[in-house]
Amino acid sequence: MTVEFSGDFSDQRINFNLKDLGEINYYKVQPTKVDEESIFIIIKDNLLAGISYGSLDDWSDDSHFVEIVVPENVIAADFFYFLTKELDKAGYELNVGYEMTIAKESIEVYNEYLQKLLPLLNLCGVKLFKAKKKTPKARHKYIKSLADVPFSINYKGSKATVYWVKRNEFIVKAGATLVENAPLTKAGVIGFAGKFGLRLREEHAEQIKNDTLIQDVKLRSVNEVGTFLYFAGTNSWLQLKSPEGKTLHELTVVK
Repeated sequence: MTVEFSGDFSDQRINFNLKDLGEINYYKVQPTKVDEESIFIIIKDNLLAGISYGSLDDWSDDSHFVEIVVPENVIAADFFYFLTKELDKAGYELNVGYEMTIAKESIEVYNEYLQKLLPLLNLCGVKLFKAKKKTPKARHKYIKSLADVPFSINYKGSKATVYWVKRNEFIVKAGATLVENAPLTKAGVIGFAGKFGLRLREEHAEQIKNDTLIQDVKLRSVNEVGTFLYFAGTNSWLQLKSPEGKTLHELTVVK
């Protein structure tokens, strides 16, 4: 497959304008300006060292940066999450603890888009290889008998009562308090988890007043609950506790 492009370069940056496929920028040094819709892959010592959306922390002088500017038919936040999952499958440890639901049709579009970008990403040092065998992540099983158990959360000023009523449905009860401000990165901007949390709050804006829930809220996963309440930053399976003090992880982990 051949993709036509135009572009320009300097001693610090190479630009590939891919027309309908957006743009790829390769930076030899950390860019001083970052667009909030840009996806950055960080390369250090010829290895993938990190991935970021809409912001960059301070990286060492020997780091290089690959910027993906997606076209109009691709939702940047969704593609960023899709890309983290593809990199995770390829064996990279990215510690992306939040979850999103992306439509099957969108996943097909994003996969086709990624396949078109791969030759250029490979040249820039981003390798997606066959995954090595890794220690499996903890799996949790929904248990119907827990549907009536009021799990409590008390983390970073956020307090809530949560019910796991169905496999993909959690109810955060009215009266829950939310962490007021999304945390900032070292660069002083809101990171991806913060942006995702704010987006969840926008979806439920009518149910929130002064950082307090005035109506119950339905969410789709433990990680969504944590991101909604306190912008992630911890393993939420360990933050949800039963009246007896047992974590949701202890009660549902598959051994």
